[in-house]
Amino acid sequence: MPEVKPPGKWSSERTIRVLTSVAGVALAVLAGYLALFRFGGSVRTLSYDIPFIAGHRAGGTEDVRIVYIDQLDGAFVDRSAQAKLLGQLDRAGARAVVYDLIFDLPSQDPAVDREFAAAMLRFRGVDENGEPVAGLPRRHVFLACGRQTIQQVGISGEQLIPPTDELLAAADDFGLVALVHDQKFTVRELNTGTADEPSVTWKAAVALGAPLDEAERLAPRWLNYAGPPPDPDESDEERSRKRQGIPSFNASDLLNGEPPGFLRDKVVVVGAKPGMTGAAAGQDLFSTPFHRADLRGDLSLMSGVEIQATLLANLLRDNWLVRSDLRRDPWLVALAGLLAGLLFTRLRPLPGLLVAVLAVLALIAVGTLAVHFKRLWFPWSIAAFVQIPVAVVWGTAAHFCIERFFRVKLGEEQRQLRDAFAKYLSPQMLDRLTAEGFKMRVGGEKIEAAMMFTDLENFTDLCEKVGDPERIVRTLNEYFEQTTSHIFDDDGVVIKFIGDAIFAAWGAPLAEPQSALKAARAAWKLGNTEKIMIDGAPLNTRIGVHFGEVVAGNIGSARRVDYTMIGDAVNLAARLESLNKTLGTDILVSDEVRQRIGEEFRTRLVGRLKVKGRREVTLVHELLGPLLPGGEPEWIALYHSALAALVENDPAKARDLFLATEVSKGGRDGPSRFFLKRLDAGELIRDGIVEMTEK
Repeated sequence: MPEVKPPGKWSSERTIRVLTSVAGVALAVLAGYLALFRFGGSVRTLSYDIPFIAGHRAGGTEDVRIVYIDQLDGAFVDRSAQAKLLGQLDRAGARAVVYDLIFDLPSQDPAVDREFAAAMLRFRGVDENGEPVAGLPRRHVFLACGRQTIQQVGISGEQLIPPTDELLAAADDFGLVALVHDQKFTVRELNTGTADEPSVTWKAAVALGAPLDEAERLAPRWLNYAGPPPDPDESDEERSRKRQGIPSFNASDLLNGEPPGFLRDKVVVVGAKPGMTGAAAGQDLFSTPFHRADLRGDLSLMSGVEIQATLLANLLRDNWLVRSDLRRDPWLVALAGLLAGLLFTRLRPLPGLLVAVLAVLALIAVGTLAVHFKRLWFPWSIAAFVQIPVAVVWGTAAHFCIERFFRVKLGEEQRQLRDAFAKYLSPQMLDRLTAEGFKMRVGGEKIEAAMMFTDLENFTDLCEKVGDPERIVRTLNEYFEQTTSHIFDDDGVVIKFIGDAIFAAWGAPLAEPQSALKAARAAWKLGNTEKIMIDGAPLNTRIGVHFGEVVAGNIGSARRVDYTMIGDAVNLAARLESLNKTLGTDILVSDEVRQRIGEEFRTRLVGRLKVKGRREVTLVHELLGPLLPGGEPEWIALYHSALAALVENDPAKARDLFLATEVSKGGRDGPSRFFLKRLDAGELIRDGIVEMTEK
């Protein structure tokens, strides 16, 4: 085979893949930063929204109820019924009442306001001077306060819209009811007011004993929704049965019936019924995280009253959501970009797409679990819906271009390599060899490798018996297809076919740290696979495996070369295969192989043999199969004791032990027969070493 030069530094596939990975990381990180800081608001908030869509619901809403004012007095909420409604709530045993209604203008009938103020004092259990009234429970009433933007002489500012003085004097306090929403009127942040004025829910929660710190009031908090907006066609009982959202009731029902017991010790938030002031978003109707999945628009908007009630429930139970530290988000985005860029530029398109889907699902699960168990949300959606897609698209495009350049239009260098080795290697090994480059010099180099020789038992006799050359060739091809598949499955290389024999190796032309173990695995599979039959006779394979130093390379003449291996280790592997016939075994391995296969296989020492052509004594082992629980069989221990007796030059004891081995094994044992035959013939086996005279 012609000498193959290593690829140029900047044209090699490995270098281009590295550069592609670096570019993929850069793109994924850049996309993440743009989504985090510039253009990704709607993507970023998916991290907050999806856990609710996936099924997360806030607990802790048992203390809060909603009463909807469902009657108007012209364009305004009917104030004349407020005193009676508050009286009903008083008799029902409500713990506190929080109004999401701004009473900033006096009623046209002053008596209405006086009656309403008196009802508030009675509910609170105090007189006009704020002193407790004996025999009445101490409860709370909080009124709503709005705000408006004002501009004077080019200066803009905000002005509070408080309740009327008469009503304010009768209530505990007032607070802001403004909500923070995005351009689509989606409310996510838990607003606790401004630096100058707290929200009405904050003041109510503090008065009701919630463990809130005023110094931390303006710290970022996020709403923990109890459920989606109610279905207008769904009854209160049905919604309550589903334990979804905060239970609500119509004021008209309370006014016309007996005081209900389900309001006892509850905090009641009173406000206008959804849609009374308008059906459009922003008119006290708002979008929620649940609306992100409402593609058909079937889900009703949520009323401002229910959002205020959710705010209050979160503050009372200390179960609002928090966001991850903004200072750490850039590092999370950078890490996600690094992982996505590296991963998806290395995966093929189909596996990459599958991994991407699994990664997105995993991020959704992690984000949902973090909200549910830790009440924490972090911008994982940037990685899921920006960085991973960018990395997948880049990786797919890069893979297509690289494959087109390096696989479709192969250079002369790679064509020579593939042509030379296609018949020796599995497709996976061939791809690896092509990717890593062919570094072996022409003429060969010294390496350490595992060699395997196989041969068919009594194949010559079978050929004579069958007598049909075409059938023999077809059967032999089927046998080679079966055996080479086992060799390829364990990353072996078929060096050559020699008649009905195979010469295979592990560790060349690519280094393999587990060459001996993989060779043993392939040998066991090959020797124990389903036998191919010809005229009722099975094709039995004899196998020899050795590990050692050889010279591997392109050896031959100027007109023809073969990739092969030469050396004493190759000869010994061939001798081990042929010893199977003499010893009555199927798979023999050298001591060098046995030392490298660990505890995966059970072996037995067959003997200390001087094979023909070698001066040194060779320790030969039989591969018995995978190591199973239960300890070593007794017959193996007896056999090893027999070998020890031979080493001690006690042939009589050895003979008895070999016979005991066959009895314990329950049948003929080839190696025991081998030694018994020599002992019975009076052959002297000195120090347990047998000199073989045949190859």
